[in-house]
Amino acid sequence: MSALYSWSRFGMRTAAAAAGVAGRPTKLIFVVTKRCHSRCVYCDIWKVKDTPGGLDNELTLDEVRAVAAANPFLQWIDFTGGEPTDRPDFVEVVQAFAQACPDLLVVHFPTNGIATKRIEEAVRQLQATIRAQLVVTVSIDGPPELNDRLRGIRNDFAHAVDTFASLRRVLGPGQVFVGMTLHGHKGSCGQTTSELVEATFAAVNDALRTRQESPLDWGEFHLNIPHLSQHYYGNAAKSETDGFGGEEHRREIAAALRLAAGKPKSGGAPVMRAVERIYRAEAMKYLATGKTSITCSALLSTAYLSEKGEVYPCTIWDQPLGNVRNSGFALMPIIEAARRDGIRQAVIDQRCPNCWTPCEAYPAIGASPARALLALAQGG
Repeated sequence: MSALYSWSRFGMRTAAAAAGVAGRPTKLIFVVTKRCHSRCVYCDIWKVKDTPGGLDNELTLDEVRAVAAANPFLQWIDFTGGEPTDRPDFVEVVQAFAQACPDLLVVHFPTNGIATKRIEEAVRQLQATIRAQLVVTVSIDGPPELNDRLRGIRNDFAHAVDTFASLRRVLGPGQVFVGMTLHGHKGSCGQTTSELVEATFAAVNDALRTRQESPLDWGEFHLNIPHLSQHYYGNAAKSETDGFGGEEHRREIAAALRLAAGKPKSGGAPVMRAVERIYRAEAMKYLATGKTSITCSALLSTAYLSEKGEVYPCTIWDQPLGNVRNSGFALMPIIEAARRDGIRQAVIDQRCPNCWTPCEAYPAIGASPARALLALAQGG
């Protein structure tokens, strides 16, 4: 199908979601594996591989192909982990959905950037074989010393910058981003979160300059607020000492978001820059009140699938809804049952844990255009 037709369908389905029509979700967040060689202090996904049986029972490639075939209506998929490319058949997993979903428009995956050559090869293979736009986010959470300490890998910062530069050469500008989680840890000089954002941006550019690469644009630099989730991050027991919570931390994150909002941006598409402004505006509201004015689109526009086939409302709410192995690998029987049981209504009423992660925030912005425009007008 033509890209124009697929984008038109995406627009109509998003408009229907905005009107409250409970159709089939456009976006899937799929955890392809919990394998990960990072050792991040604020995320415990990496510990799964060291737990007896922790990596057992992941969906096989044949089962992934069955999931793709049973859900051909998907148009946007986040393939996440763990480190997605640590799954040996990661390329085949993505290709399975690209082949089964004729209207697939966007494929995104985050990466720790450790294995530059392997990640670049995966991207090259996908670029050559899928029609959907491929977007990659490389995680960098501070200047070199702090980033390496937080992510638990020696020279992690250098590897991540190498990966960012390599993928940007392959895919071009506007499709590769640096993603920084605004943790509550301090740098060696005791910088505030805002100062760390500036220092991280500068350090990435210093490293790119050394590699004779074009500089990072603020439009390529995404800031994410931290969250707790047991079924996804496995970090529900984390506390303020691990970089979470606390009024001071929330104020510092809000200040960092305001700082980024004031920076000139030329990278990325104008629509995405507008979405980022709305994301930041609502993130600041969330930090102040624990809620946003934009209704989450979980179980309306989005669904979450674990590496073991379990369906959840989203990345944060630890509310298992069913397993696709018991539904012929189809999502809709599980989603429709959850809607009947009031799970979607609980999301609308904000009786869920409440969050503002990009996984759910971006689709929610599209499904709430009036509120999104109001947030933008209020100074995103």
